[in-house]
Amino acid sequence: MVTAISLAHVGAQDNALIIESWRNDDLTIWQDVIIPAFNAQYPDISVVFAPSPPADYNGLLNSRLEAGTAGDLITCRPFDASLALFQAGYLASLNDLPGMENFSDVA
Repeated sequence: MVTAISLAHVGAQDNALIIESWRNDDLTIWQDVIIPAFNAQYPDISVVFAPSPPADYNGLLNSRLEAGTAGDLITCRPFDASLALFQAGYLASLNDLPGMENFSDVA
């Protein structure tokens, strides 16, 4: 319920960036360290880290992707589940980004 409220609040803001994850344990570092550091460089962009309960994340994420309401950035669990999201067209290829040559094909 907290996530839904957070997303509804942010959806009405201009220049809002929503990051979805299953990592509830990371909420404090996002709110206290990562987002403030980002906002120091980009003060006009609102960032919300919106974690879902780990056991529910895959189902909630799939529902949001299908409805077109998923966050702007989503964290992907390793291996087959994320590959299925890519094959379904929900994930953009990052192959052409500078620096990707530093990662193996498995990454």
